[in-house]
This record gives sequence, C-alpha cells and structure tokens, in this order.
Amino acid sequence: MTPLVLTMQAFGPFAAEETINFSQLGRSPLFLINGPTGAGKSSILDAICFALYGQTTGEERSGTQMRCDQAADTLLTEVTLDFYLRGESYRVCRVPQQERPKARGEGTTTQNAEAQLWRLTAEGKENQCLVARSVNDATAQVQALLGLDASQFRQVMVLPQGKFRELLLAESKDREKIFSQLFQTQIFQRIEEHLRTQANQIDRAVKDHQHRVQGILDASDSESEAALIEALETLVPEHQAAEQALAIAKQQYQQALVAERKGQECQALFDRHTALGAEKNQRLHQQPEIERAQQRLSAHEQTQALVEPFHRVQTAQQTASATQQERVQAQTAVEKQQATHQHAQQALHQAQTRYQQLPERREQAGRLQQALEQFQALTGVEQALQQAQQTWQSLHQQLDQQTQQRDTITEQGEALAARLKAEQIERNHLAGCDEVLKSRQALRTQRQTLAGLESQRAVLAEQVAQAASDVERQQQTVERYKRRATEQEMHWHQGQAALLAARLENQQPCPVCGSCEHPAPAIQEQPPVTQADVKRARTEHEQAHQALVHAQELQQRLTQQLNYNDEQSEYLRHTLGEWGAKPLSALEAACQESQRHVERYQVLTRELAAQERTLEQQRSEWKALDTQIKTQQPELEAAQKRCHQLEAQCEQLRRALPEPHGSLEALQAELGRVQSDIQQSEAAWQSVQESAHHAQTALARAETTLSDITQRAADATQALSVAQNEWQLALSGSAFDNDADFIQARLEAPERQALIETVTLFQQALAKLDGQLEDSQTRLEGLMPPDLTALADQVTAAQAHEQVCDQIYQRLTARIAQLTATQQKLKAAHAAEAELEAKYRLWGTLSEIANGRTGHRISLQRFVLGVLLDDVLIQASERLVRMSRGRYQLVRREDPSKGNKASGLELDVADTYTGKNRPVATLSGGESFMAALALALGLSDVVQAYAGGIQLDTLFIDEGFGSLDQDALDQAIAMLSELQMGGRMIGIISHVSELKEQMPVRIEVRASRQGSTVQVQGVIPA
Repeated sequence: MTPLVLTMQAFGPFAAEETINFSQLGRSPLFLINGPTGAGKSSILDAICFALYGQTTGEERSGTQMRCDQAADTLLTEVTLDFYLRGESYRVCRVPQQERPKARGEGTTTQNAEAQLWRLTAEGKENQCLVARSVNDATAQVQALLGLDASQFRQVMVLPQGKFRELLLAESKDREKIFSQLFQTQIFQRIEEHLRTQANQIDRAVKDHQHRVQGILDASDSESEAALIEALETLVPEHQAAEQALAIAKQQYQQALVAERKGQECQALFDRHTALGAEKNQRLHQQPEIERAQQRLSAHEQTQALVEPFHRVQTAQQTASATQQERVQAQTAVEKQQATHQHAQQALHQAQTRYQQLPERREQAGRLQQALEQFQALTGVEQALQQAQQTWQSLHQQLDQQTQQRDTITEQGEALAARLKAEQIERNHLAGCDEVLKSRQALRTQRQTLAGLESQRAVLAEQVAQAASDVERQQQTVERYKRRATEQEMHWHQGQAALLAARLENQQPCPVCGSCEHPAPAIQEQPPVTQADVKRARTEHEQAHQALVHAQELQQRLTQQLNYNDEQSEYLRHTLGEWGAKPLSALEAACQESQRHVERYQVLTRELAAQERTLEQQRSEWKALDTQIKTQQPELEAAQKRCHQLEAQCEQLRRALPEPHGSLEALQAELGRVQSDIQQSEAAWQSVQESAHHAQTALARAETTLSDITQRAADATQALSVAQNEWQLALSGSAFDNDADFIQARLEAPERQALIETVTLFQQALAKLDGQLEDSQTRLEGLMPPDLTALADQVTAAQAHEQVCDQIYQRLTARIAQLTATQQKLKAAHAAEAELEAKYRLWGTLSEIANGRTGHRISLQRFVLGVLLDDVLIQASERLVRMSRGRYQLVRREDPSKGNKASGLELDVADTYTGKNRPVATLSGGESFMAALALALGLSDVVQAYAGGIQLDTLFIDEGFGSLDQDALDQAIAMLSELQMGGRMIGIISHVSELKEQMPVRIEVRASRQGSTVQVQGVIPA
C-alpha cells in the first residue's frame, strides 16, 4: 500500500483543510516529517490510520476525540486518503461522529459516523463505489484489500511513538497471528484441521465398527464369536437328524395319501353301481308314456293316405274366401272413386273463375315492381350516406383519440423521465453494495465459525475439567495401590523372617546374622503373604499407573484442543473487529440489509433498463401517432365532402318517387303478396286440372277391376264344390269316422319328430344302462366297501407328523443360516475395521505431527512460520549488526516453552560480547529501537520477496532516533536509504537535527493559534 493524497479537515490540530500530495515527494521517497512539539506530526499518521481503519495509531484517542477545537462549527471533521495497491487506486473517506449546527434553526445535531470507499480511474476520478456509508463495511473492505487489521498495520507498516517495541516483544501466539496474515499461511492451518478431522472421523468409524460387531452378535443372540461357532457345531448334527426325520415323515404321509386314494376309488365303484341301478328304475317308470307315444305315431301313419284330398279341400276353401273378400273391396273402391270424381269436377269449376282474374293481378304486380326499384335506389343512396357519415364520425373519433393518446404519452414520458432520474440517483447511492455484501458475508462466515468455536469451548472446558478430575482420582488410586504393594512386600519379608525364626535352634548360628543367641526371634502376627500376593499387588500398582498416564495424556490433549480453540477464537475476534463483540444476529441483519440493497440495486438496474426502453418506445409511439394524425386529416375532409354529395342525391330521389309510400319493407311485402297470389292461382288451376284427369282415370280402372274379381269368385265357388265331393268319398273308405277324428290323429312335423326322438332316446338309454350295470357288476366281484373315515384319520395323523418335523427342520435351517450370515458379516466387519485401523495409523500419525502433539509440540503452521521467521531474522540481523557495530543479532529461541504454551516463534538477541543469547526485553531503549527497526525492515524485505504476500510498500517511523548515537544514526539512515532505493516509501518523524540536515525532502508542520498547517519542501523534480 502506497499513500497518494491525504486530506485532513478539522482533524487533530489542523483547523482548516490540509492536503499532502505524497506524489510530489518523488518516486519511492525517503522524507522527514518535521515540526515543533504538539504541531501535529503524529496526527498525520493518525489521519492515515483513521482513514483506513477508523482508529488512531496509538489507540489513546478515538475518532470522536480528533475534532479540532479551533475549526469552524460549520466545518465537519473529515479525513480522505487516496492510496495505490496492486495496480489499482482507491479513495477512502471517513467522518467520525460529531456535533454540527442544525441546518434550520438554532442548536446542534449529531452527525453519525460515515465512511465511503471508491475505486478510482487512472485519472484519479471516482469510478466504482465499493462502500456507500457503512463504517464497519468500509473497515472490512480495507482490511480485505490490505490483508492487515489495524493492530497489525501499526506493527508492520507504522512504528508509532512509544509503540515500536510491540512486534519485537510480542508473544509467540501474537507473532503467529501477524506472520500468518502477512504470509497467508492459513492453508497450513487448514491442513492441520483437515488431518485432525480426518483422523477423528476414522477413529469414530473404528468405534462404530466395534459397536457394529457387538450389534451383529446381539442380533444373533450370541454372546461372543466363540459361542457362535460352538452353537453352529452343535446345530449341524441336529439339523441332519431333523432332515432324515422329515424325509421319513413325508414318505409316511405319501403312503397314507395313496391308501386313501385307493379306498376312495373303490367306494366310487360301489357308488356308481348303486346309481346305475337307480337310474334304470327311473327309466322303467317312463315305459307307459313311451308306449302312448308309439300309439300316436301309428295313428299318424294311417292319416298319410288322406293328406292329398284334405289339402285340396283346404286350398279351395281358402281361394273362395279370398276372392269373395276381393270383390267386396273392389265394390267399395268403385264407390269411393265415383265420389272423388264428382268432387274434382266441382273444384275445377271454382278454379276456372279465379284463373280468369290473373291478367289484372299481373298488371298490379308490374306497377309495384317499378315503385320498388325507385325506392331501392333511394335506400341504396341513403345507406351509402349513412356509411359515409359513419366513416366521417369514425375518422373524427379516431383523430380525437390519437390526439388524446399523443397528449397522454407526452405526460407519461415526462413522469417516467422524472422517475427514471430519481431511480438513477437511488441506484448511484447503492453503488458498491455487492462488495459490501461480499465483505459482510465473509465476516458472517467468520462470525459463525467463532460461534461454533465458542460452543465447542464449553464442551472442551467441561471435558478438561472432567479429565483433571479423572487424573486426580487416578493419582489417588495409584497412591493407594502403591501403599498396598509396599505393605505386601513388608508383610512378605516379615513372613520370611518368621519362617526363618521358626527354624532356629538353640546354640545354632542364625543364617542371617550368624549369632548363636536368639533373644527376640520374629513371630508370625498376621496371615502369611505369598510371593504371588506381592506380584499381584505390584501388577495392580502398574495397571493403576498406566491408567494415570492415559488420563494425563487425555488431559493434555484436551487442554491443547482448548488452547487451540482459544487461539482461533481470539484470531477471529481480532479479524472481526467490533463485529466480534456483537451478536451474530446483528451481522445477519447487516447481511440481510446488504442483500436487500443488492436486490434493490439489481431491481433498479433492471427497472432503469426497462424504463429506458419504455421511454424510447413511448418516443417512437408519439412520433408514429403524430404522423398518423397528420396523414388522417385529409381523409377526414374527404369523408365530410362525400357525405354532402350523398345528401343531395337522396333529396333528388325522394322528389322523383310517383306517390308517397311507406317503408321499403311494406312495399316489398305488398309485391310479394300479389306475386304469391298469382303463383297460387296458376298452381291451383294446374293442380285442379290434373286432379280431375286422375279422378276420371281412377274411376275407370276401379270399374274394370270389379268386373274381373266377380268372374274369379264364381270360378272359385265351383272348384270348392268339386273338392268337397272328392274328400267325402276318400274319408268314407278310411278308418276315420269324420273330419274331427282325422284332424286329431294327424301330427305336425315337429311334434312327430319330437315323439320319434323321445322313443329312440329312451330305448338307447335303457340299453346303455343294461350294459353299464353288467360291466359294474363284473368289476365289483371280490371287492368289499372300504372304511374311508379310518383312512382319512391316518392321512391327518401322517400330515400333522410331517408338519411337526418340517417346523423343526425349518427352525434349525433358519438358525444355521442366521449364524452363518452372522459369521460372514463379522468377517466383513473385521476386514473393514482392520482397513480403518491401518488408515488411522497413517492419518492419526500425520494429524499428531501436524497439530504439534509430538516432539517439541510445534504445529505445522508454526513450523512454517518459524522457517519464515528465520528468513526475516537473517535480513534483520544484517541491519542490526551494522547498527550495533557487530554486537547484536536477532535469533529464534531454540528451547521451546514448557507445558502447553504456544512456542516456536520466541525471539532472543545474540550478544557477541558475552557469547550468550538473552531475551530481547533486556535491550536498552536505543538498542530496542535498533532491533525493532531492523526487524521491521527485515520483515518488509521477506514479505515483498514472497509471491502472494502482503505488499509492504510503505513504512512510517515515529520518533526513536533520538536514542541513537551518531554512528548508529548514520547506519540507520544508510539502511533506510538502501530500502528507499529498493522501491519503498519511508517516512520518519523526528526532532533530531542531523536528520533534518541529511533529508532534504520534508513535510513541514507549522503550529499557530488558528491551527496547524503543512507544507512540502525540498521536492525532487520528476
């Protein structure tokens, strides 16, 4: 980050607006900020830090306290900074909360804090608004751009007055946060977290598999795998025996079924023989009826000789009757035709009278037709006139509508233009809201992570407390078992002494001391303790000690997790700034507000585009309407002229009519009525002539038909008399006495055929039953009726026995299948568990190494940062050696901190005078300033060298040079000059006169009663 232009207004000691154009100082300048005490030199650094982060460099004063008391009441306190970063230029402007005069009336009102962030064009003009007003959003955006928060900015880019030793004396944990942000080493932290998560997942999976194995055993009702194998070995012979028993039971059941089936077949033969006998008896009961049918058939055969004469009589009777009926009908038809002929003659006379009046009616129709044609011509002209009037009115209305529509479009266009302007202003106000949303979403993600860490911390704290309690309990257990082991050993030794004492003899030497006198031999006061008891007590003590070690390791691991949680939480709070102290709901609300702003911005963008298109469309419509109005004006005038012409024609046709008439419809109706009468008269005359002719013809035809039918009736009567004589002659020579006996004996063909079929079927059925009875009697010889109930009971018993055997077999089969499947599941579960354990040996080892749970307990990220710190210390030591005339070097402490304290980034100073390393806190004030300056310059070199690191293009140093002697001061200035030649901007605040002489490029700060002012001097020409 390189500052370009700084503008301060009513800020600190600057009462008016003061602007510092750093571009005038030259490219990569080394300049001095000079002025008397209290003039406002440090306030320039405060203004830069406040513009970026809303905080001052020393943190002793807030933004609200930086108001200049000498400034005019109408002038707001405001700081604006243009800076250059990674090829882009930005402008940040901040206004702290302050009191200002009311716009109307007397008194003051509170001006809320505001901040804006813009991306600038190459010409320095505001291009894209990244933050419109939000102070927190602006701070987050600046922090994201620079990659540093306010505290880190003060430690690596600004060395404030009295604060230059902060980075030098920072603890390992704080230095880790700064270096990880500068060198972007969060990827190594994510690797640690990924390895730890992966190892924990595999560990949980192993435990899940262990629970699964037990669940599989529980599901099979087996206590262990050995019990499962033993159960399988016991069930196999039982299963084989059950299978054999089931086969025997099935065979017995089949035999019982066969015996039952044979009994049923034998019983069926006896039942069939009985049924055949019964059916034959039933047939014999029908014998009398069959004999009567045979007698009727015989009588019918005797009637066959009389059939022909009987048929002739019947035919003659039918013919005579039919001709008689036809004669009666013909006589009736003649009488009817005679009446019709007389009526037709009367109608012909009447129609002739009307036919003679047709010439007069035709003349009347001609007069009506002429009047109708004249009236139709008038009606046509009137219709044309009405249509022309409608056309004229339609054009007139259309022209009025188009004129009104054109005026409406004009009003809508003016309203739309006003609304478009208002929405453009609103959209410009919301510009940059997408960047604000991204920044707030990133903060929300970090805040959610912080909330998760805080919730995890409560659980971890509880686990740590429980682990400490377990350690204390295990320590007590170890002490108890230790005392017991010691007592057991003492009791054993006492027992051994009592055994030796029991074997002592008078005047015989003691095997222990060699004395022949035994004044106080040992006595067995307690039950004897064996060596096995002693060994058991030692084993229990060792087991308790191992449990204590495991509990201590668990406590240490949980404590490390808790410390890591605290470190991450503290880092996130540092990163979040003031959002870290606010609830997540506030940040959620801020994100929702930004989301609404983004959505509103998108809606406005779409609406503006749509409204611009609508406005353009309205312009096109207005032009089209205006063209149509101008085009239709001549058409309207032509339509009006046409109406006047048609009105004159109508008046002329009305005068030409011969006499006044009603409407055209009445005239047409009168003409239609006359023409209809003419047509009806002509049609009636023609119809009557045809009817009279037809009546004459029909009467002649009816009289001829009556004569023919009378002749045929006489012939039929004579033929009937001849046929009756022949029938009486044939009947007298037959077996029948009269016509009734003949008719009763005679059968119709269907009835005769039915009687023949009945007799035939009876005879065939009776013969068939005789044959079947004879065959059945032959098959039943030597057989006895079976006992079907006993056979069915045998089948039921055999079936029940088979079902019992099958249930036993199925139960054993299912149990064996269940145990076999359980074996397969256990085998697969053991294989999966072995695979997971192999994975855990890899991932668990990597996780412990990466998370610093082995060796010197240095995590992967801290190890990488240690290597980077070594590079920084190499560069810093080169400068410190020169400034200290070869005495001091900065080195990283090799002896790690004790316990769980974060270690690996502690600094020491190597003193070549004593040959020993000592803490940097032991350096004097001047030595500390040299070390801090060397460390800052070395850090700047290394960060710039690493691709993707934070760009440290600028360094401000506030005081500290007064503590250096002349030689050290010359060395420091030389190093700063070298750094400046490498492309860095170096600004120094100091009262040392030698610096003023050696640094011609200066920013002079002058104090007065009206407020301080700034002036750039010694500018190097470009």
